[in-house]
This record gives sequence, structure tokens and C-alpha cells, in this order.
Amino acid sequence: MTYESITLTAYQPSENSLLKPFQVLHVPKELRAAFAEAHRSGLADIPENQVRTFPIRSLNALLPLAAPDVISVGQRVSMEDDVPWLYAHHPVDNRIVQGLLGVWLLGMRGTEDLREHAYDLLMRTALPWQAKFIDLAGRTLSDGKTAQPEPSLYHLLPDYVARLIRRRGEFRGAGGRPWSFLEAPTTDRRAELVSWPPRGDLSETPGALFSYVITITVQTVPFTSQFRLHVRTGVRRWVTEVNAQGTVYTAGRSASVHVITDTQWPGESGDSTRIAIHRLRYDVRRAEHTWRAIDRPDLLPAASLVRSAVDAADLGRNPRKYLDGLTGIRAGIPHHSTMGTHEVGAGLMSADRVPLMAWIDEAISPEFTRTPACRRASWPAKPSNAPKKILAPRKAAQADRVRILEHKKAEQAVRDAVERRRLLREALGGAPLVARVHWQEEATRDALITSLSSLLDLPTPDSADETLTWRTPELDVILQVRSTGDIGAALEVSAIKTPSSKELGEAIAKRRSEIVNTMNNEKGPRPLVSLVEIDKDFKIKRSDSKFAVRLGYADAGVITQFLQTAVDKALIKNRPHRAKMAWIDAFRQLGASRVPRHTFVDTFPGDLQYVAVWMAKRRKDGPTRRAIRQLLAIRVRPADGVRGVSGWIADERRWAPYPEYLLWLARGVDSHASADEIAADDETAENGTQSSFSQWDKEQKNLQRRTAAFLRPLLAQLRDHPTLFMVHAQNLRGGWPWLNNGMVMRDHIWVDDGDPIPVALWGNRLRLLRVRDSSRDETPQWYATDGNHGIPAGLWPLTEAHGERVFYSSTDRPGTAKKASIKARKEGVRTDRTGKEVRDTDKNAFNPNLLEIAVLACQRGEEPGEWAACVHQLRHAPDIDAPLAFPFPLHLAKKAVEYVLPNPKDDA
Repeated sequence: MTYESITLTAYQPSENSLLKPFQVLHVPKELRAAFAEAHRSGLADIPENQVRTFPIRSLNALLPLAAPDVISVGQRVSMEDDVPWLYAHHPVDNRIVQGLLGVWLLGMRGTEDLREHAYDLLMRTALPWQAKFIDLAGRTLSDGKTAQPEPSLYHLLPDYVARLIRRRGEFRGAGGRPWSFLEAPTTDRRAELVSWPPRGDLSETPGALFSYVITITVQTVPFTSQFRLHVRTGVRRWVTEVNAQGTVYTAGRSASVHVITDTQWPGESGDSTRIAIHRLRYDVRRAEHTWRAIDRPDLLPAASLVRSAVDAADLGRNPRKYLDGLTGIRAGIPHHSTMGTHEVGAGLMSADRVPLMAWIDEAISPEFTRTPACRRASWPAKPSNAPKKILAPRKAAQADRVRILEHKKAEQAVRDAVERRRLLREALGGAPLVARVHWQEEATRDALITSLSSLLDLPTPDSADETLTWRTPELDVILQVRSTGDIGAALEVSAIKTPSSKELGEAIAKRRSEIVNTMNNEKGPRPLVSLVEIDKDFKIKRSDSKFAVRLGYADAGVITQFLQTAVDKALIKNRPHRAKMAWIDAFRQLGASRVPRHTFVDTFPGDLQYVAVWMAKRRKDGPTRRAIRQLLAIRVRPADGVRGVSGWIADERRWAPYPEYLLWLARGVDSHASADEIAADDETAENGTQSSFSQWDKEQKNLQRRTAAFLRPLLAQLRDHPTLFMVHAQNLRGGWPWLNNGMVMRDHIWVDDGDPIPVALWGNRLRLLRVRDSSRDETPQWYATDGNHGIPAGLWPLTEAHGERVFYSSTDRPGTAKKASIKARKEGVRTDRTGKEVRDTDKNAFNPNLLEIAVLACQRGEEPGEWAACVHQLRHAPDIDAPLAFPFPLHLAKKAVEYVLPNPKDDA
């Protein structure tokens, strides 16, 4: 059925003022000065006037452990004024607060005498809680007419709403079972509720446990006068089994542990309403799990209360025992996708979400109400060259329908293959397609050969010779078939300890040289692209050779595409599909992709081009152990065909063809690294502490300067051509802060110092669009308002007002979820159309995530909705089966990040 409107899981305050009582802790001036003196003594190389704040990241990490009822509203706290940052709904025991501040203080770098003096003063100072009324609807309007909540509300309001929901009582789901919720503290700007205890009798597999999860965040929407609450619902699956080694598999990461104790936490309100969060890590040397250390092992009585009752090693070996409860303690490890499969499917179905949201509606009413429904836009939702659904005549007999349908599909496959061959010929300038396959499993080799034959309509060979050749009217194809061998073997790094950057760099450089030498010594044509089957998991995490292989082939002028070995049933089953998509991605890297064609041929310029900017971000703990921030720009000119996709080489101020650009990124990216940013990332990754404010501020300003230096010549180069310029908010706003909701202004742009200027001053041919996805819960979940609450595809204006600038884009469910029933639900047993009883607990659900499209700037007299509809259409690429997460140009820019691997060969 066709749905005409959708409901968002978003709320707004019902009144302009919402005063609520809180307890606030003020740190006395003398004590704050002692803290400041101790902190500054550890930063002797930085001028005193540049050290203005306390880094309290480690303190915020302790709060969920020792004082889960305390709310911190700061990431950095001012030294100079008495602005409070610790809040609570009730007074918290002074001993807990002193203990927390003491642990944080003793972990500072400052002079020992000054730290001890501050510590002694802390122990002698009373820290009383004071009552204060907070306006939970308090806000101001930015220059761009966007509501900006008071900063503390990003923490206080979600916590308040979570408490309202918990106090509602039990939620009764579709199966009539009661679910109670507890508050789980977080260190970011959101609140979380987890149903407790987990349920294990709803799956067909005994012992498969899950809980409902509700998260609440405060969000803003550009050009709107009221901020919003986004309430997301999902499931949390719990670990009950161990791996073959007898421990919980955490893939080398630390894992959170949810802890509930019957013993009252010191200073709490008396009812056990919160879950404490600890972190579990795997000690390779001891071959067992341990608790992650936070500054000091002897934290506080409250923290040691749990540590003494839960043995980390035993928890890692017997997770189910602690989840069921042991001596007044229950501890659960949430399941992560890297841990393998789980008997409970991921995600939540609409049939579960709708009644849960109705229960939340009642819990937070009348103080908060749902935002208005969004109605479908009238513009076409797909590009003109989107694949058409193949249908058979309705009046034909069933047998004839099947035959006709198969015949039509075969004809369409031939047409698509001819089109692909033509595109490849154009992209390669008439040269043959020379490709190489490196395989580990014969089934993968056969699947890759079969897929290439099918995609290009080539005869399937009888045997897998080392070299296969085809000739067609449009394209000659040469396929070199080789085993992966030593190319994909693990890198030669230490198996005992984490390799240093130097050791890893030497191992990568060696593999790069081996690949180049092999290629130089081979006879025959050099491949343009190499598809490499590589191990899914390496025994030693740092020995993953994929990145070294990509760099080595790039040195030889060859682009690469990888497939994972099939280590489980799902990968084995999907091998043909994975092989097909590997070739599609390889064609994309060669520049042979069809661009979605918008439907606005009568209103848009015929020579319209798209430009997308993306920031590649590699952390110090990334694949090559080097931090980097690298700006990328991709230009797509549909009128130029496959040769219209190119990348911006900023140093030379020129556009290079897409495959050349990818190889340039791999070979030349290191020259763009910022020493200041790398140093800051090194400190954060290695010490686990936040950089000082002055260093963080210096890093941000340097990043913003580099971003402005990148954007200015790029925008200037676009003046003479009609351009739709698009960016991703969460990705780029760190370097381009103007993209934040509080700074954007309609039809203006800001690139450097000074005030925003009208976009027309950059020429009358520029349009600027910004997209946001659901990361950090910045877009809400949704479902259809009418009918069966499905999750339809379409474009949905935020309001029906003329000239609306904000739209939501939704797409069809992926192929993996096409057959899922709209009546499916996580709990209980339902009856299908045939009268059969069905359980859906093990089914994966399609998460209804929206892409927000904000038309920040367009030209006078233009309809913003048409530009938003164009971006929505660009999510439907003709060569890719499933809708894209981002519009096609941004998709290309993000994929280019795979080649940003800073690791110069001369480091070794």
C-alpha cells in the first residue's frame, strides 16, 4: 500500500517554560583555585593564560561506576568562574563526591606537592548540594532562526525524561508480558533505559536473552524555533555463550558490563533504579578477561563493592552465571556483531515499536508531545534511469507468467551487460579490461569468474585457467586467475605485544615492496584492478595485511577490491552475491559507474554538476598506526558520462579521473598530514586522557584553517559552472563549524573569518545542501502514520510550509528484509495468514533510519524542495541493487577514504 505520511519518534515541550527542581553542586572558589594550580603545574610548556579549563574526561568516566545518580554536563570545566557542572535529582553523599574528585585529582600530571595540597583541601571542604530550578524548555534563537537549548539541557533533559518513563511502571508488549526498565548511565549527551531482567523464553533457542532499550537525546533542526527530543527504541542482546577458547570473544576491544546490585550504592536515593557500567578487556598475556583500569585500581568503596563480587576472569568464562544472578549481583555483557551470530535477531520491528512508543507518549504527557507528522512530497522519488521492475502480464496463466518473466529478465540482463561493457570501454579509453583474481577458496574463485561472466554476458569457461580471454564488440576482457598466496598472508609483526608504529611500518613497507617487485617481474599485461580474497579475521589483530596489499598495488598503479573468506554459513550462502558486488565495486573504482539522472530536466541547468566534500579521518590506532585528517572532493558531471567522475587534487588545483585520484590518495596522502593533529591524536590514543584545552583548541583551529584553505580555491573554481555542492554534517563540521545548526543561515555561506555572506557572492550558480544521518541519534526513527505502520520509501518535508528547507529521505527495505512480515514482532507468538503460529525473535529487523536533507542555500526564485528531491533521487544508483546510504557523489567520496592510508615507504 502507499503511505502518505509518517510519524517521527520525536517530541517537543508542550509549553515555553518547564521549570523543574534539581540539586546542583558548586565547587568553592578556593578549592577550584587549588585544582587549577595543580593542573597548570603539569602543563609548564603552555602559557598560563591559555589553560582555561579542566579536562574532566576521566572524572566523567568514573561517574557511572561510583555515582550513577550524578549527572555531569561538561566535557571541559572552566577554571575561572563558578559555573556548576554536577547535577542530581537528590543530594548525593559528600563522601562519594569527594572520593570522585580525589581520584580525578590524583590522576593529574601536575606537581605532586600541589596535587597533595589540593587533595588535603578537598578532604577538609564541605561540598553541599543546593536546590535550583532549571527551565527544561529554555532556549534561544540563533541568527539563522534555529532554536538552541541551554547547554546543560543536553544532559539534564534526557535524564529527566528517562525518569518519567521509568516511573510510568511496567510496559506490556504484544505478548502481554510485563517489562520494567532501569536507567543506565552514559558518558555522552543522552539517557538510556534498559528493560531488566533480560528475557530468555521468547526465542526458539533456549537461553537467548534480550532486553528492550530506549535512548533519549536533545536535538536541534535547522531553521526551526523549537528543539526536539529524539526517542529511539531497539533491543540489546546478551552474551550467554563463550567461544572455542572458553572465553567471551571481544575482538580485541573492551566490552561494557551492565551491573545491578542488591546492595544500595552509597549516596543513592534508596531504590535500585540505575545500572552501573564497567568495562571488560581481554588480557592477551594472561589469556583471560580483566577489568579495565581507570586511573587507579583502588577507586572507591562504591566501585570496589562490585569489583569484589564479580571476578572478571570468571565472568568472561561463565557469562550466563552472572546474568542469572550471583550473591546479590547480576552482570550482563551486551552482544556485539563482532562476537558472531546471536539467536535473537538485531533491531526492533514496527509491531513492537508502535505500542512501545504509545506507552512512552502516555508516560511523558502532557509535558511533551509528538512532533507533527510529515506528509509525502509530490516530486518523483527515483531517477529517470532507475531500474524498472519487470512484470509479467496479469491475465496470463501462472506457468506462462513464470516463463515470460524469466525471458524478460534474461533480455534485461543482456542489455545491462552490453551497457556495462560500453561504460568500461569509455572509462578505459578503448583499452582492454585487464583484471586479476587472487583466491584462497576454489568456491570464491569460481563465484568471481561466474559473476564476471554474468555481469558482462561472457561465456562461462569450462575450467579456471590462469588466464581467460574474451572478445566482444564493445570490450576485450583479460582475466588473470591466481592464488592469493603470500600476498594476503599475515604481516610479520610481534605475536606477543602490540607492534610499535615503526615495526608495523616496516612490515607494511616490506609487503608493498614484495608486491611491486612481483608485478615488475611478471610477463604479460599489467592488471588495472585486482580482486583479492583475504582472511576475514587474523589471529593477531595488527597483522591484517589488507591495507599493505592496497598500498602495494597502488604503488604498482593497480586498484584493489577485497573479499573475505567464508568462515560462517552466512558468508558461504552469500558468496555469489558478494562476488557480484565485488565486481560492481571494482567497476566503480575504474570509473565505470552510471550516474543517477534527475528528473528535473525542465528546471535544472543542463550542464549541472555535483561536488561532494568528505573528510577522511584516520586515528592513531587505525590500520597503519598514523593519524591523519585529509579532505577529499569528488566532482560528478553527468553530461560527461563515465569520464565525468573526478577528484580534486588540491595542491595542483586540478581534477583527476576517479581511478587516478584513488591511486594518488594512496601514494601521496602523507604530505597532507598535520603534525599538530597527529600529536594530539597520539596523546589521546596512548594515554587515554583528553588533551588540554589549549592543545585541543589549537588542533581545532588548525583543522578549520586547513579546511578553509581547501574550500576557498575549490569554491572559486566552481564559479563558472552550475553546481550542487553537498556535504555530510557529522563528517565535516569539525573542520567547517558553520555546518552546525546554530550557525547556518538561509542562502548564506561562511568559509573563513568574518560574518557569513550571501551565497550569491560566490556566484549565482552555486547551491549548497547538507545531509545528516542517524549517527548520534540526530535524525529520529519513524513509521507510517496510517495503515499497518510500515516503513515506506519517499521524501518527506518537515512541514508543508512554502519554501521548506528541511526534508527527510527514506528508502526501500534492503533485499535481506524484503520478505519480513509487517506483522513481525520480537516477543510473543503470532498467527500468520495461513493460521500457522510464528516466532520472529530470531529475525533481524530493518532499522528505520532517516537521512535529513537541508537546503542551506539556493538561488532566488528556486524551489528548495526540487533540490532536496534531486539529492533523494541520487541515492538510487542504477548499478547498485540497494539504495545508497548517501547521495551518489557523497557515496563516491566516502568510498575514496579506503585509499587514505598514511604510511610512507621511506619510514622503514
